[in-house]
Amino acid sequence: MMTLDRDVGALQARMENVEAELHAIRSDVREIRDALVTARGGWRTLSVIVALSISAGAAAAKLIPFLDFR
Repeated sequence: MMTLDRDVGALQARMENVEAELHAIRSDVREIRDALVTARGGWRTLSVIVALSISAGAAAAKLIPFLDFR
């Protein structure tokens, strides 16, 4: 009976360690998710800025031949 109690105690201690590690992993995954959500918004902003600058460059390239710089 004594070895059974000792084995159960050892398994309980290991289970507590596993639960603690699981909580740590959960918080790490939340931080990664938050970082990805933030980065996703940044990429959208960057893509809009790039699209606007490309459009402005194309418009300038089309209008430059019509301007007379003499």
